[in-house]
Amino acid sequence: MSTTHTTQTYPNHDPAYEAAHESTYERQPRHPITPVLPPGVSQEAFDKAITAFIAILGKESVFIGPGLSDYIDPYDIHEADPSKRKVPSAAVCPSSTDQLKAVLGVANQFSVPLWHFSRGKNLGYGGPAPRVNGSVALDLHKMNKIIEVNDEFHYAVVEPGVTFIELYEYCVKHGKKVWPSTPSLGWGSVIGNTVDRGMGFGMNYAHHQCVAGIEVMLPEGDVMRTGQFGISNSPSAFLSKFTYGPSLEGLFFQSNLGVVTKMSLWLTPQPQAYMSCSYGMHKFDDLEVMVDVFGEMKRNGMIQSCVWFTSLIETLCIAGRREDYWKGEGPVPDWRLEELRVETGYGHWYARWGLYGPTRIVQAQFDEIKDVLSKRAPGGDIVGKLFASEDRLDAKTVPEMEGGMFVGIPTLWSLPLINWPIPKNREGKAAHGDYAPVIPSSGKLLLEWMKISKPICEANGVELMADFFMHERHVVLMNMFTWDQTDPEQKAKMEKLYYGLYEEAKKRGYGMYRGHVNHMDLIANMNDFNDHAYNRFVEKIKDAVDPNGILGPGKQGIWPNRFRHLREREDKQSEGHAAPDGNADRAKI
Repeated sequence: MSTTHTTQTYPNHDPAYEAAHESTYERQPRHPITPVLPPGVSQEAFDKAITAFIAILGKESVFIGPGLSDYIDPYDIHEADPSKRKVPSAAVCPSSTDQLKAVLGVANQFSVPLWHFSRGKNLGYGGPAPRVNGSVALDLHKMNKIIEVNDEFHYAVVEPGVTFIELYEYCVKHGKKVWPSTPSLGWGSVIGNTVDRGMGFGMNYAHHQCVAGIEVMLPEGDVMRTGQFGISNSPSAFLSKFTYGPSLEGLFFQSNLGVVTKMSLWLTPQPQAYMSCSYGMHKFDDLEVMVDVFGEMKRNGMIQSCVWFTSLIETLCIAGRREDYWKGEGPVPDWRLEELRVETGYGHWYARWGLYGPTRIVQAQFDEIKDVLSKRAPGGDIVGKLFASEDRLDAKTVPEMEGGMFVGIPTLWSLPLINWPIPKNREGKAAHGDYAPVIPSSGKLLLEWMKISKPICEANGVELMADFFMHERHVVLMNMFTWDQTDPEQKAKMEKLYYGLYEEAKKRGYGMYRGHVNHMDLIANMNDFNDHAYNRFVEKIKDAVDPNGILGPGKQGIWPNRFRHLREREDKQSEGHAAPDGNADRAKI
């Protein structure tokens, strides 16, 4: 077995991507990984399981000890506390469905829990770290075949290890007439992002809503296909969401009920024209009218892409670090932000979106949007830059500042923003987290949230670094926070910040779009209707399809019968003991 780290490679071994991975996942962690066994598994049984994994995968695909540096949360605020740190006991990397099935067989035989992920780039939410200490990391990055890209019906079919950059490069190499959607960082898995309900920026930005058929391996090794994909040789396998009987795809989003091994994802046809659009307004309170007018344009179909709202702080942090703009202590104060806004000409809030289609239609859409904004949200600055061809527009001809993610080209452009709090004259390690509530697309409610979360952020040493993705009727908001991971005081403040935002979201009934592994039970407990009927129902399914409780115990707060005592023990220990800021419920994580 290997005690060295695994290598996640990218097309042509792209040096920028590899360097970013190496700097994020330190080869020599400041706090060495403490060996741990899976709960309820003896050393003898664990050793036998490792021997069996090696027989299936080879020594080069099984990792223990120092080889686990890729399988911890690179931004863990509990890295110095072995009692709280989430670490695996080993890691395994199957490269085919046959190997995956055999791995599941060994896990069932020896009762070894597995924590599955595609590439482990779920950064800010725990990365590849397991919910249950001692789980074996089931790393699917070697299952990386692009099975099909169809440019007649505009879809792709991929395995879990395929990244957004790999899918894009494949489309370019083979001259496919499609634009894949991509999130802000292109190094993640297409399937991993989609099953976690991740988002991109173009026409098909809501990735989990662009899925037709999927193939899933259940915990006992049975393989199932959903929808029309479940019919042998169906020509509609990846074209239709219709199914005969219950639709099952949703059971495998943010789920521990099975491992998605193949997925179809709808893509955008290459348009004749694309327009890069933005609208900026100057005052903090302008957010209310902006949200209301753009929300209406999303609902009436005038804007079909994602509308991405960003703040002045985010604009600044992409270009530099806090010390470049503010020499004082603590977060940048409001008066200095206003000076910077005037000096730079930036807006306090920006809405960014794209228009796609025939040139005349794109221009007409922009003219109508411009007219609406001039009447409903006057005083802002609108920019529209048109890029067109006679037939189909090549995304590479659009400059990165105007295209990039909005035309399906993956990058790592936003990664430098996490360096915001690190002074240039001393060493540190940048880290980030998110609190991501789902909020109605109401200007009043969004402005209220900003005014509530801003002092919570500032009390814990960070600015309000918030952006959000506007859907038709709701937004997914990202309260992002960055810190120096080598500073214990900053790490403690980030925990207080998270719980402070949680309390305010809970009061308003705002559920989370995604939860950190340290907080999955906390967020799941918000589904409180009828004594948590939703959670109880999913756990009934869990016990039926995973009787040995091997796959992702505790993921999204869903526990198999075998491990429920772990949750119950934590709940019992938390009774009467206040978590940060004095709330006992917070300790139930």
